[in-house]
Formats: sequence, structure tokens, C-alpha cells
Amino acid sequence: MSRSKKTRSERRAAPAWAKPAAHEAPTPRTAAWGWLAITAAALLVRIILLVAFSTRWLYPGDHDDFVRWGTQAADQGVLSLYDHAPARQNWQLWNGQKWVISQRAFDRVCNYPPLSGYLLWGSGLAFTAVRPDRLINTRSSHASFSSWSILCDFITAAGCAALVMLYRARWAGYLTYALALFLPPFWWDSVIWAQMDTVLLAPAVWMLYFMLRRRWLLAGVLWGLAFSLKPQAILFIPLWGYALCATRPFWQPLLGGLAAGATLLVTALPFMLHSGWAWFDLSYYKNLFSTYTNFTTMKAFNIWYLDLLIWDSLDAKATWLGLTKSLWGKIFLLLGLLGGFVFALWRWRSDRRGLILWTTVSVLLFVMLPTEVHERYIVLVLPFLGVLAALAWRAAPALLALIVVTMLQMTWPLWLDTKPGTWTEIKSIVTQRYNQARAENPAQVQVTLEEALAANRSAYLRGRSQTAPFEWLMTVLALSSTVSVVALFIRMRPETAGPRPPPAC
Repeated sequence: MSRSKKTRSERRAAPAWAKPAAHEAPTPRTAAWGWLAITAAALLVRIILLVAFSTRWLYPGDHDDFVRWGTQAADQGVLSLYDHAPARQNWQLWNGQKWVISQRAFDRVCNYPPLSGYLLWGSGLAFTAVRPDRLINTRSSHASFSSWSILCDFITAAGCAALVMLYRARWAGYLTYALALFLPPFWWDSVIWAQMDTVLLAPAVWMLYFMLRRRWLLAGVLWGLAFSLKPQAILFIPLWGYALCATRPFWQPLLGGLAAGATLLVTALPFMLHSGWAWFDLSYYKNLFSTYTNFTTMKAFNIWYLDLLIWDSLDAKATWLGLTKSLWGKIFLLLGLLGGFVFALWRWRSDRRGLILWTTVSVLLFVMLPTEVHERYIVLVLPFLGVLAALAWRAAPALLALIVVTMLQMTWPLWLDTKPGTWTEIKSIVTQRYNQARAENPAQVQVTLEEALAANRSAYLRGRSQTAPFEWLMTVLALSSTVSVVALFIRMRPETAGPRPPPAC
């Protein structure tokens, strides 16, 4: 039957995977120069960004935490990280005209897992050596503490390229590697915002690669390393559950899971001997189940940002039909993961590429459905969605849309002047100041409390009106992109082809 005469049902049932092309056979020297050229260009871009922009455009609070934890480890030993908060240090902030040196009036005990503690220790030693005054938010502090994230940018990109080249030709790997290194969300996160999300993604992407290669023990070790770097490695539990149910013999992924737990415990053992389970309480329990439980969303354009735009409330303890919004978020997530898990087992267990699809969908559901999601967490979706887009072009529009959404989420300090859901806090502050002024000098207070609140309410609504339409647009774009990825997950058909041997370097 000719292509023009195929029925609509036949076209719909056709595989959505891009057809694999034959591997090229370039000389080793040509292949090496290609990878090196991309690497050098991407590294140069990061150096320029770090030198020119990082000190003025970052979100300074987290950088202050990292530097203070690192210097604490350097001065008192790495095992002191979970004992107490570090001493305050001077930092410099740009006020639009000049640098102002002060100290952040906030203290936090280290809440990153043990392996990140060792990385912070190394950065603290390097920072102390190159900057004896330890002034925070300088090029030296950024170079010392962002170096791990920058390194992991390249490891993550290489993992994405390796995943793609399991099924596609070398040119697709080159393109994937380059895009992963030059897409703005990754260098903004690691260089400008000085965050550590690719430190988690580096082992996670390679974990998926070795799962596809059926190297379960090595994949488990990488999962354990991810767990010992950031608590968000918990997002890959649905992936390992799927692997356990879809793989025969089942004990192979089970052994990988045990290796992950053993790896985490080995990295944490010195801290356990020093301070018991404090590392687990601060890094995992409080991070995941305690610290931000009162907030529906932390600037993440998901279903709870939609709720925020409608009701102008961040209160996760508010109730719907007798249940808190926090509980509703958990119910939505559980139902989404359960439905996707059953569907993935039914549809994809014969095709290992189902691991890529399920990773993408499950991590995306973690970002879009529960409460307490930070704006940066969407970065964790992009490498897996990018690999999926390289293998199935129908995912490309969702990838492009979520890249835009990610950048707008992560640049909110530059454009969001009046934050939604803050009227209750503003009202409390205005009332407190009004009462204080009345108590100190009642003759100078010329308006009633109701008039003061009304004036501030009007100013709040004017401020919200400036960005609310834009926030609506980004939220709708994020949710519609999520729906399109889920729809692709449902409509795609598996094939029996497994991964090919990796091409020679």
C-alpha cells in the first residue's frame, strides 16, 4: 500500500520513534576533535558568564549557604556540618550603583547529603586558599563553589549523548551534547544561580544509560551516588520500581537497588559515627517532608501556581472538600504515578526505551502535581525530555516550551516585583507598623487602619496586574506541555529493537 493510501488508524499506529541511521565511521582523530571543540566552546562560555555576570545576577541566599558550609568544613572539619549552623561571613551585593558589604541575617545547618558535604569541603579549602578574607559573592567564591556544577554540566551532556547514540547515529549524539551544554537553563542554573542540580543529574543520566545496557549493579551505584548528593534522587524510585517489574530476572534490578542503598550508607558512614542520623534528618526528612510544607508552590508554574493565580494564596494547609491542598497534591501525584506505572508495564515492558519514556513522565509528574515544588526542579526533567525528543521528534515542541518555562521560572527575581500570595503577609506587616506608630506618636497618624490597608491593597493589586497575565501564560504553557508529553506517552507504540552497541570513539 502506498503512503498516500494508508488509513488514519494505520498512520496513528505507526511507530513515533525516529528511524535509526547507520553509524558513521569517522577516524578516531576526527571524532575526538569534534567532541573537544564543543567542550572547549561550552567551557569558554561558562568562564565568560562566571566572570561577567555571576556576582550580580545570582540568587544570593543559596550561594551564601554553600560558602559558609564550605568554610565551616574547612575550619572545623567536614563532620561538623550537621552539628550546628556556620558563622556568618561578609558578602557583597550590588545595589544598582555600588557594592555593599554586609552579612546575611540568616543561619542554616547544612541540609545537603554527605557526598555533597565532601564537595563543599573541597570547595571551602580551595576558596580559603585563593581568597583569605572569604568575601562571599566574588569571582573567587563562584569559581570555587560552582566548579562542581560546571563539571557536572559536561558529564550530564555526555550522558545524554550516550543515551541518544544507543539508538541514533553519531551526528545525533554530537547535536545532543552541544544542545545540552548551550541550552540556557543549564548554564543559568550552574553558573549564574550557582546551584547544584546538574550535580544530581550527572549520575542520574548515566544511571539510566546503564539501566538500558542492563548493567544493573553499576546503575545502582550511580543511583546511590545521586542519593548521596541531593535528596531529589527520590524522584527515580518509580523508575526503579518499573525496572524491577519489567525486567527478567527481577533480582538484577533488585541487586542494583541494594547497591544504591549500600553506596549511600558508605558515603554517610563517617557522619553516622560522628553524629548519628543527623545527616538523614537534615538532608532528607526535613528537606522533603518538613521545611516547606506550608507552601503550595515555590515559584513553580504547575497546577498549584494555577491555584495561586485564582485564589492568591500559598497556604498548603487550606482545605478542599475537607482535605488540605498538600494532601490533594500527594493524591494527584500518587494517582498519576500509579496510572502511568501500570500503563508503562502494560505497553512498554517489551521495549527498553520505555525506561526513557517513564523516566521523563514520572519526573515531570513530580514537578507538576504535588505542592512544595521549587522553580528549579523542572531542570531535572529537561535532560530526559531532550533525549526523548532526539529519539521521537513529537516530543520536541514540549521540550522547547518547557525550556522557555524553565527560564522564566528561574529568572523570577528579575521580573516578578509583586509576588502572588503575599497579601496576607503584607497585611500583617502594615497592621503591625500601624499599631506601633499609633503607640509611639498617635498625633501623627492621620488615617485609620482600614484606610492604610485599603491603600496598600490597591498598590498590591496594581503590582500584581503588571505580571499576572504573563504568569497565566507561562502556567498554561507548562501544563499544556505536560499534557502533550503524557499524550505522547499514551499514543506511542513500542518496538522490539534494543539498544545497539555504542559506537567507537
